[in-house]
Amino acid sequence: MSYTRIDMPSPLSSFDCSFDSYLKKRKAMLSKHMMGNGLPDYAYKVDYEYRKKLDAVPGLYKAAKALCSTWVSQELQKANIQYLSVGPTQFPEVYDIACDCAKRLGIAVPNVYVSPTGEFNAYAYGYDDVEPFIVITEFMLERLPLNELKAIIGHECGHIQNYHSLYTTLTNLLITAGAQALGPVNQLIAMGVNASVTLLLNMWSRAAEVSADRAGMICADSVEDAMNATKKLLYGGVKIDDKVDTTLDIDSLRKQFEISDNTGARFVELLSTHPATIKRVLTDLEFSECETFYEWRPELKKPDQILRTKEETDKRCKKYIDVIDNKTSKKNKKGAK
Repeated sequence: MSYTRIDMPSPLSSFDCSFDSYLKKRKAMLSKHMMGNGLPDYAYKVDYEYRKKLDAVPGLYKAAKALCSTWVSQELQKANIQYLSVGPTQFPEVYDIACDCAKRLGIAVPNVYVSPTGEFNAYAYGYDDVEPFIVITEFMLERLPLNELKAIIGHECGHIQNYHSLYTTLTNLLITAGAQALGPVNQLIAMGVNASVTLLLNMWSRAAEVSADRAGMICADSVEDAMNATKKLLYGGVKIDDKVDTTLDIDSLRKQFEISDNTGARFVELLSTHPATIKRVLTDLEFSECETFYEWRPELKKPDQILRTKEETDKRCKKYIDVIDNKTSKKNKKGAK
């Protein structure tokens, strides 16, 4: 019979398992992904550049605060009254996804609500001391499997992490909701935002979506899940009969992009807050070949996979996201190969 000496030190005694130690390691791990401007390293460079231009517009930041100071809190109250709050006992699978995404990106877990709206959509709100929250429509929740929903929630968490909320809310109020919905006082403020600033807001907003899409990819379980979630924005994620093949074909999407890029129709996007979904799929593909992505998700890297730098990835994405300075499709095609 053998005996274990109880006076011998435990082999685990040298490990620091305290909560303080965990926090330090966690902060150190996340800090390596943060840049000097306070944004995560995956953020699309043009997002930051346009935001600095917006900050430089005289009075715009002040006007944005005046418009948004009460709007976000009102929307949160509306969500609490009219929507379903997701939690450990209500839609727990969705709540777990939000927790996982927040942990992955290193942000606080946002409140998540399900809205009884017949739109294929999700969006995030947040402003200063108002808690950030995410709204998912029941239509999207119905049509996306949980693995693809994770990319969508990760995308919204990316908006929160990149501090998009102030200008995103301003853009939505001025463009989506319309100034007529703001009340007489705020209408006067909105009228001071001229057309050129509105176009700049749109340009920034489209770039901000690229940053958020990258966050969604980082949070997703696979690149394919993120790409499929974005792809379904093209057709609303409708549940098509099994006889219909909905496989994502990149070559077909490239050709579709080239057709529109060769015409004046591309300038319609100047009025849009989001890039064309085809462009988003293609910029997602570019980020899936970026070394920064695999610094976040090293376990997803394939053997012998050739990666590009973040700088090169941003340049390649700019060819898709730019509207006015967009190159011809032939150059885009050459740059994408």
